[in-house]
Amino acid sequence: MPSSNLPKPKLHIPITEKSSPFFTKPYNSSQLSPIPDNSPINGFHNNQIHNQTTDSQTSSSDGGLDINCQTPLLPSPGKLEQGHNNDQSYPFPTSSLSSSDWRNNSGMLTRTKMFIRKGPHSIFVKRVLILLFVLSLAIIGLHTQSNSISLSSNNVDSHSTSNNPINKKKPKKPFRYPFQLSTPAGVKHKTIYSNAQAQGKRVIDIASQPLPITASLRERLDAWREAPGGRGEVEGEVEHGGFVQWNLEQCDTISEQHNTHMIQHSANLWASVNRSSLHDYRMDLIDHMEGVLNRGEIEQVGQGRGIVMVAGNADTLQRVKWSLQMLRSYGSELPVQIYHFPSEKPSVDDPIVKDLQELNAELVEAAGQMKDAKKTKSYHLKALAVVQSPFREVLYLDSDSIPTRDPAYMFDAPNYKRLGIWATPDYWKTSANNPIWSIIGVKCRNEWEMETGQMFIDKSLHLDTFLLIKYMLERHEFWFYFSDGDKDIFRWAMLALRKRWAVPGRWVGAAALPSGTASGDFCSHTMLQHDSWGEPLFVHYNLLKQIPSGVGRGYSWGRTKQMPLFNTWPATPATARLNEPETKPSDGILPGLGDVDCDMLADAQEDGTARSPAKEMIMRRAARERGIKVKYHGGWISALCIDLDYIDPRPEERKEADAERKRIMEEQASLSPVPESHENAEGEKEEEEEEFVGVIYPDWEQSPIEVVQWRDDEHLKDFERKIYDLGFKPSGPGF
Repeated sequence: MPSSNLPKPKLHIPITEKSSPFFTKPYNSSQLSPIPDNSPINGFHNNQIHNQTTDSQTSSSDGGLDINCQTPLLPSPGKLEQGHNNDQSYPFPTSSLSSSDWRNNSGMLTRTKMFIRKGPHSIFVKRVLILLFVLSLAIIGLHTQSNSISLSSNNVDSHSTSNNPINKKKPKKPFRYPFQLSTPAGVKHKTIYSNAQAQGKRVIDIASQPLPITASLRERLDAWREAPGGRGEVEGEVEHGGFVQWNLEQCDTISEQHNTHMIQHSANLWASVNRSSLHDYRMDLIDHMEGVLNRGEIEQVGQGRGIVMVAGNADTLQRVKWSLQMLRSYGSELPVQIYHFPSEKPSVDDPIVKDLQELNAELVEAAGQMKDAKKTKSYHLKALAVVQSPFREVLYLDSDSIPTRDPAYMFDAPNYKRLGIWATPDYWKTSANNPIWSIIGVKCRNEWEMETGQMFIDKSLHLDTFLLIKYMLERHEFWFYFSDGDKDIFRWAMLALRKRWAVPGRWVGAAALPSGTASGDFCSHTMLQHDSWGEPLFVHYNLLKQIPSGVGRGYSWGRTKQMPLFNTWPATPATARLNEPETKPSDGILPGLGDVDCDMLADAQEDGTARSPAKEMIMRRAARERGIKVKYHGGWISALCIDLDYIDPRPEERKEADAERKRIMEEQASLSPVPESHENAEGEKEEEEEEFVGVIYPDWEQSPIEVVQWRDDEHLKDFERKIYDLGFKPSGPGF
């Protein structure tokens, strides 16, 4: 047994390696990033991306997506010392020889060199070698020329060849015009970013703004391709860490509202990306959309209006039936299509088939889709169902999202008509560390994530978006590293194409049991989503399905925690701003309640200003939502529940500064003379109006969260009774 006192072997680097370019110049101009791409995109490309196969991906033996994200980026020193570097031993040379074989071959190489230099026929041998070298260069040149001549035909056939299951040979890497934002000689081509410096703007700020609703898909793809973060190995591009610095400009204060599950699930992959891999991810999506554009798929928008749902697994068809029965009880006449996988098609004599037909609902088999045997949910059917449906305007509904009245009026909501898509918020916000911001080329937005259980969509404006979503959801094993399920894939596609969406007039409400549980006084299991004017419209009972027992008629719903509407005047202490003027300020022509979009709430500052200007009541809402905190409780001694809390989001130094400012303002107010009043024609005294300057200062000591009882709301007071009369069962085997 070797003595433990012996010195440990040290890493030996031969002299020939020490003189290699790695030690004198870490990386060349074609590989500006010293970090290799060990992330799961290698397997993702091998299986999914036929038109972007690189040499390194071809040599990879990993063809699947079940990749351990904890694989180290560089080999351990122990393996290097033993000579077992495998095929990814960057930056050291690969060797499959044992140490004895290496010594033997090294000696043979030395003897060969001596024979060439000092052998009896050394001059002849050198001339032969030079001739062979020249001939090799000529052959390589002819081969390169023949490849360039046949390049156009290869490009034409690449799509059909890659989709041919009989052809097992991987296609060659397609030609792509070299993209570079700028060179030392100046700007190469005109883009929306070309005049950024002259305008005094940063490229990332321009890239993070929306394009007009009338912009073409070509303009959107060009803006995306040339945005910072995923341009690849070009001059001036930042690494992922540099992009995170931009993200933190807006998203450094949302730790209390983070989606922590995403951070825990995907941290290893997030840390492994570099700008080369980010470029691959971005170009995979853009290349797909280039094909969509070339094939004219965005022109098949359909006609009329209708409801689209996805169901088939577990008990979802029964839930759809209850939802449609409630819908028809309100007098809704919208046609309904229910999409399912071929393997989920119910038998002809199944009673549910007849029940759905009587509700004017059609079961539709999703073309070209197979159910993921590892998943219980139909994640990748949502976008496909919207795309394949014959309707131009679609209300998409999850099977567990039940309207409180006929929702058809929402097709005429001002914000939906202006933007062509309406979606609801979730409870969480996305981390600044998520590489998706770099992939789409938009810096982090301090906004709520998207909850896609209910959406209104105009396909004439957004079919391209849903074709992109469909492509990403078909590859959800990879893209879910950047999204907590399917929901935020929709938001990423919208932002990537430089689009915006309409949002409800009130933030999501947390609907709860009538009373508390063993783990807490307030147990919310339902997301109550509101319409554009802030009235309850959809009861999305996502967590209720997971409560195994103890819930029934009279014990399912009873109260909701929610943010108030901020359009009241005079405002309550919880909704007021400090030093509230005595008369309501004029909002002018700014959009307000009924016309709220995501930009009016994104990146909201403490004074209520956000990405897009809005009326004072919307500014008050944007400021107050900064303090919402969602928390879980239960799950083992009771049901898994959600509760809402309110916190002061200001840092300590800001609290002190605001307290001092408030003290000074109060002193000034006490010293200021009382404004003179004037009498009007009727002899009544009129006071001068205080001008509203567009700044909101909430009273952070007052929580705006209110608890409302369902029995007091006209849209909710009979909801539980009506749905239980239909045979409703709150829990079930399927989520």
